Amino acid sequence: MNWTEKYRARSIVEIVGNEEAKEKLYRYIHSWKEHDKSGVLIYGPAGVGKTASVYAIANDMGYHVIELNASDFRSAEQVYKKLEGVVGGYTLDSFLGGRRMRPLLFFDEVDGMDPREDTGGLKALIDIASRRYTPVVAAANFIDPVKHKELIQSFEVIEFKSLTPRQILVILNRIVLREGLDIDRDVLVKIAERSRGDARLAINLLYSVHMGSDIEAISNPLENLPIDILLRRLSAQSDISEIRRLLESNPQHWKDVLYVYFDSIVRSPVMRDDRRERLMKYVSLLDLMLGSIESRGAYFYMKYIPHILSWIVYQANRWGAIYDGRIPEYRFYMFISNRKVREEMEEVFNDLQGNLHESIRKFFVYSLPTFVSLNRNKYPSLHRWVERVFGGVT
Repeated sequence: MNWTEKYRARSIVEIVGNEEAKEKLYRYIHSWKEHDKSGVLIYGPAGVGKTASVYAIANDMGYHVIELNASDFRSAEQVYKKLEGVVGGYTLDSFLGGRRMRPLLFFDEVDGMDPREDTGGLKALIDIASRRYTPVVAAANFIDPVKHKELIQSFEVIEFKSLTPRQILVILNRIVLREGLDIDRDVLVKIAERSRGDARLAINLLYSVHMGSDIEAISNPLENLPIDILLRRLSAQSDISEIRRLLESNPQHWKDVLYVYFDSIVRSPVMRDDRRERLMKYVSLLDLMLGSIESRGAYFYMKYIPHILSWIVYQANRWGAIYDGRIPEYRFYMFISNRKVREEMEEVFNDLQGNLHESIRKFFVYSLPTFVSLNRNKYPSLHRWVERVFGGVT
């Protein structure tokens, strides 16, 4: 069994970190009928305990969680059809275990819903919550004050923050004790530091070490990020040094980041014209510089790219250029918004750790479709995604 699932907390007292956020979420779910907000929106980086807290509190209070990945239900019709017969009642699953459990609706990854592109999915979520049939929880890695304005107004908003290395160590030590592992504390400290506040990543790194991988040989977790994850992390950063670290670790995406920020800067509804003009000068300059480097083969100058690009990203974030989930169309194959697909993708790479004789990037583009087709029963969600994006494989 996957360790992230095996050691998922069953009670809120088992959740490490984010004490204030957990308490606010607990209080909301406990008294949701009397609350002036029709739902609760929790947000924060991946792996900090958002989903685990929802399930743990639901278990403590006798709720049965009905989870929907918001990116899969982008129209009002899809949302209402999925929840028909559930809202205001009890599901068959809720009787399992010998007790009748009330449903709690959990919409994960609502940052994947865009009211400008979806056909009413986000409005349906807000409408369902406003009917007060059952508690409604929405979760996101990032919230957009423009795109999600109506959701923010209707829901109580609670922030979950990255875990500290010490909190990550607590989680790792629990697993080490329960599994009876013989792993040096120095290795656990390195895992805690490399995970950068992401408990899920830390547990996966621990499992890799347990299976024989050398922690020094495991690549920097900032490297080889899917383009959508990189863009979301960049857009959430207010520290220019962290932005540069992310860019330096993912040079294969520099041009994509530049094009996406060009689009965001042009379409920003809140940026002042003088700031937009200033940023566009640097975007144009960097675009010309990249083209010149490629045409002349002057790759020595590539070392200057992340410094200029990080400044553009930093200022754009400050001045209101909001990343809304769009990426260059020619790189669409890199975009994975469904959480189940991402989890299966992580499982593939964990299974192949140490046996992957090509770069992750090359494997993703050329070998993944065939590999998933041969293992379609093990990775059903990923197989469906591969068929849709790559046009079907045999």
